[in-house]
Amino acid sequence: MNFLYPVYTEITECQDCYKCVRQCPVKAIRVENGHAMIIPEMCIVCGTCVIKCPAKAKRVRSDIQRIPQLLSLKKTVIVSLAPSFISEFPDCTPEQLIAAIKMLGFTGVSETAIGADLVSAQVAEDLCLSAQGKNVQKLFLSSACPAVVEYIKHFMPDFTPFITDRSSPLLAHARFLREMYGEDIGVVFIGPCIAKKRESDIFKQIDLAVTFDELRSRFTEEGIIPSKLPHPEGESTGFIPFRSAKGAFFPIDGGMITAVKKYDVPESVHTLAVTGIDEIPAALAGLHNEKLEHPLFIELLSCTGGCINGPASSKKRSSAIKYVNVVNYAQTAEDRLHKSVVKEQFDLSGTLPAKRVLAANPDEQAIREALHSVGKYTIEDEVNCASCGYDTCREFAKAMLENRAEKTMCVSYMRKLAQKKANGLIQAIPGGVIICDKHLNIIECNKNFARLMGPDIEDMYEAKPGLEGADLTKIADFSRFFEDVLAKNGPDVIEREVRTGKKVYQVTVFAIEKESCAGGVVEDITAPQIQKDRIVNQAKKVITKHLSVVQKIAFLMGENAAETEAMLNSIINSFSDESEQK
Repeated sequence: MNFLYPVYTEITECQDCYKCVRQCPVKAIRVENGHAMIIPEMCIVCGTCVIKCPAKAKRVRSDIQRIPQLLSLKKTVIVSLAPSFISEFPDCTPEQLIAAIKMLGFTGVSETAIGADLVSAQVAEDLCLSAQGKNVQKLFLSSACPAVVEYIKHFMPDFTPFITDRSSPLLAHARFLREMYGEDIGVVFIGPCIAKKRESDIFKQIDLAVTFDELRSRFTEEGIIPSKLPHPEGESTGFIPFRSAKGAFFPIDGGMITAVKKYDVPESVHTLAVTGIDEIPAALAGLHNEKLEHPLFIELLSCTGGCINGPASSKKRSSAIKYVNVVNYAQTAEDRLHKSVVKEQFDLSGTLPAKRVLAANPDEQAIREALHSVGKYTIEDEVNCASCGYDTCREFAKAMLENRAEKTMCVSYMRKLAQKKANGLIQAIPGGVIICDKHLNIIECNKNFARLMGPDIEDMYEAKPGLEGADLTKIADFSRFFEDVLAKNGPDVIEREVRTGKKVYQVTVFAIEKESCAGGVVEDITAPQIQKDRIVNQAKKVITKHLSVVQKIAFLMGENAAETEAMLNSIINSFSDESEQK
């Protein structure tokens, strides 16, 4: 596990279900010894695995414990609060939430949406230049979502040049705050996005990034309930240095487009909003900058529906309610920031750096060998069931060649392997073994069972090993015991001695699946070696039972008990020695 990376696996909780492999949009999971581990160099920190893991084994790194240290080191620490706060804390006013955050020791609270406004203004300027023919670039991809930026740079590198060279709203806001209050301040982001933790790891202007969940835990630790606080009054109770404008729309689908258009974007500019990582490839397929007649701005967000559904957002409220909360709040904001603020020369360049991961390109022979290792020799064997987490068997084979997957992830391979092992064990058992279904049709049996049932059955076994489908009632007199075990309220185990001609069979029948499947072990106790083993077992039982009685009435039995035990042990030893000599 890597606690330094924003997302990691708690190995003790991982249940080997491979659901994270199936759900991860970029397959940034390596299975090691049955445990699904994050591959940092491939991960885009979208948080899908955190949301989808049924065992909650995928964890988000907690940075909340670093806040007290930062507060002690910095005289001024300001919170950059994500605009989705209004959908996360609907039970309190913004002023109450600000007061609650300041009770934790922060100097003030500012809206990350101010950074969104600054970015919107500059993107609008880029689009205007393109519409006027002063810029050959026609395709513009938003840089607001760090997970999307990493996704494109890693896995769709041909579109990297079209990502707007504008920092994320958070980075823009952090730079703005440092311009306003000095470079020595601390900046802590609070929001629903765990990709912001990676931003804080990379950019020195952002000291920490914590989630709404972490903020709630701090409130709980300190006994703070924002909605219970008295409503504060005065100018110092609001956001600093001022409230944002339409950047407050950013956390919803199409919100950035709404904000950008407030800065006089020409009508000839086309816009499109796409949310959800899985939707991006289809949205960008076939797009070519040089073939566009008019500028096209595409707002791309990793989370379906926008940041209001981020991996660290509350799941207690519907997306619709969150959407309405954001819209209602954003509509009360000014259309745009004051011109004096927008025209300030803030450094808003630079997107999240990401080193492209080159996909392995194994040759056909290597892929075939990998497929053969999991028992797939023909096209028909490639069932593409996706139980391993990969859409096709070939993709799984490539993952194995890259050491991202293990053979044990293949269900069909493991099923065949289990069947082979079970068959081997059944055949190795010296007694007769049989398994049948609820209709008393044989599912599997070993050769020893066929031999015990007579020459005719043994010949049938030679013709059809396992006797699959044969009617047990026509083969064995003791089929009634299987009926009893398979009955609705039947016993789990039945042990009986059955005489057939000159032979006596010890039959043990047990339920494998109640009312569905039962197994049986049959021994010929008239056989000499079986008789000896039986005497030994019976003698052991007598010793155990006798010693139990001795413990209760030891003062009456005395030496007689010891002599009896010695006698019985001599019987066991004599038979055991004779068996070993043979």
